[in-house]
Parts: sequence; C-alpha cells; structure tokens
Amino acid sequence: MIDPKAILTRQVRRGVPTGVIISITASSTCLALFLILYLLVGGLVFFAAAILSVITLVPMMAGVLALDRLEPEPWHLLIMTFLWGAGASIALSLIFSGIGVVVLQPGFGESTDLAGAVIVAPVVEEIAKALVLFGLFWFRRCEFNGVTDGVVYAAMCGLGFAAAENIAYYVDSAFEGVPALVAVFVMRGVLSPFCHPVFTAMTGIGLALALNQRSRAARFFLPLAGLTAAMMLHALWNASASVGVGALAITFFIMNGVVVCILVAVRVDRKHTVGRIQACMTQYLPTGLVTHEDLAMLSSLKNRKLAREWALNRHGKGGFNAMRDYQQACTELTMLHDRAIVGMVPPHQFEAHQNALLYLMRVARDAFLGPGHLAEPMMHQPIQNPL
Repeated sequence: MIDPKAILTRQVRRGVPTGVIISITASSTCLALFLILYLLVGGLVFFAAAILSVITLVPMMAGVLALDRLEPEPWHLLIMTFLWGAGASIALSLIFSGIGVVVLQPGFGESTDLAGAVIVAPVVEEIAKALVLFGLFWFRRCEFNGVTDGVVYAAMCGLGFAAAENIAYYVDSAFEGVPALVAVFVMRGVLSPFCHPVFTAMTGIGLALALNQRSRAARFFLPLAGLTAAMMLHALWNASASVGVGALAITFFIMNGVVVCILVAVRVDRKHTVGRIQACMTQYLPTGLVTHEDLAMLSSLKNRKLAREWALNRHGKGGFNAMRDYQQACTELTMLHDRAIVGMVPPHQFEAHQNALLYLMRVARDAFLGPGHLAEPMMHQPIQNPL
C-alpha cells in the first residue's frame, strides 16, 4: 500500500502542512470580516455585488488552472494563495494604505487621493500579495519548478484580491445608482479583470527565474525586480485611470501586450518542460518503467489526455488514476533531476525520493498494464543533466 499523493508532494504522509492550515485560517477570517463589513454597509446590494464578482472570477480562474495541466500544483497551496489574496492581503492593504494616505496628506493636500492611488496602493497591495509568494518560495521552494508555477500561484493570489476588491467597488458604486454600478462592472469585470493577476504575475515570474540561478546576486535581485515591475504596472494602470480616457486606452493596450508576453512565456516554459521530461526519462528506458511509447505519450497534453482516457476505458477509475499518477511521477522525477543539478537537493534526498517515484511508477504501470511487463524500479540512476 502506497500513498501516491504523499510521494508526489514529497511528504511522509498525505496531509496539509500546519503552516498552510494557519495561513488558510487567518486569510479566511480576514475575508469573512471583510464580507460581513460590506454586507452591513450594502445590505441587499452586497449580494448583487458578490454575484457580479463571481461572474468575472469563474472564467478567469478556469483560464489560470488551464495553464497548470502539465504539472498540477497541490490544491491546498492554490487555495491558500487564493484566500491570501482575498483575505489577508486585503486586510493588510486596507490598514497600510490608510496609514500611507495619512502620511501623504500634509504634503499633497487635495491631491492626496491621487497620490494614494498612484504611490501608496501599488506598493502596499503588491507587497501584501507578494508575501504569500515569498513564503512559498522560502518554505515550499520545490513547488516552484518554472515560470508557469510562478504565474499560476501569483494569478490565483491576484484573482482572490480582485474578487474581494470588486465587491467593495460594486457596493460603493451602487449607492450612486444603477448606471454607475454598470459602468464600474464593465470597467473592472469586463475590460480589465486580468489586471491584478497580471500585476502579481510579475512577482511570481521573478521568483521562478531566481530558482535556477547559481549567482546569489541574481537570486536576490530577480524577485525584487519582479515585485518592482508589479508595482510599476499597478501604478501605471491607476495613474491612467485618473488622467483620462486616452491614457487609459493606451495603458489598456500595454496591459494586453503584457498578457500576451506572459502567455508566450508560459508556452515556452511548457515546451522546455516537455523537452526536459523526454530527455530525463530516456535515462530510465533500461529499467522497463519507461518505453519509447511512453516518451511519445508524455510529449504533449493531448497525448496525456488520450492515455488517461484509454486507461479509463480499459481499467475504469483505477486505471485512470494510475495513468495520472504515472504521468505526474515522470514529471516530478524530471523536476527532481533539475533541482539536484543546481544543488537544491542533496544526494541522499535525491536517491530517496527517486526510489519512491520509481516505485510509484511501477505500481501505476501494474495497474493500467498488468504485472506482465519487465521492470526494475530500484535501479539507481546518477544525478546528471541529460540535455
């Protein structure tokens, strides 16, 4: 009896780490207090605002999760980042933005609101959202395997922040009448629902790029550069919204260009990961745990989906789960090699996790192929760069 989830997530047993539980609890508490506050302020309008927020959130979240199909991140970490954005970062932003506005008041006078939107809000909000990403980078660094992971975690946090913030904006605008509410919804929910995910994605990309850097200076400055880029994009957007329609239109096209660049970066990262999987898994052809047919199956999301459908038709839900575990184990084994190459995993930990993944691969193959094939899952493979 083995626990595939525990092996794939490098845990002794399946379960959610204590730190993640604490973060989820604290963020959920902050979110609940925020929602209660706006329920008391808005009354029935609050429910309309919540519905409008969800209308935007659902398709955006589906799009973000679609990026995460090759090497899916643990659900508890995705939930934690989303709730952090919707709860803890909102609370921190409200507190420190208020302090910042008070500090700026003597110097800016009547322009304090504009200064708060362009100077205070971008800095405070992006730092508040980035805290959970830096926490993952420090405590769960093994989950940052590339640009895609950085974008996914950051976007989930940004979506949480935007969903909660939208409720506040919709409730406030509703007091000015239905036309004002419609205008705000079109602006925030239709034309620019991607803004906060894109802002925070800059921080996630910076953290992801820092992982495989051998230079300490690069590992230090790349995350800060990503966070700075997030603040600058946020400030540009807020400033353009305050200047006028022309500036807002220009910034809108800039933001769309950034979205395209992020998607291109994710596509390139996916192709690189697929190439790494094929090169790394070639080392394991002598074990019998991987065949040339398996390499072809692992080469694309489409082939992986077809393989899971084949396993489902042949062996039911158990075969489907086994094929899914096999695919994820091959991907995770490749990531393990990559982390070992740059010195993130000591040799004894590499060998222990390698053996666990190979054993999972054998059990999974037995489930969807039958025990008739030859395989020696404990054959030791050295740490090397197959490319």
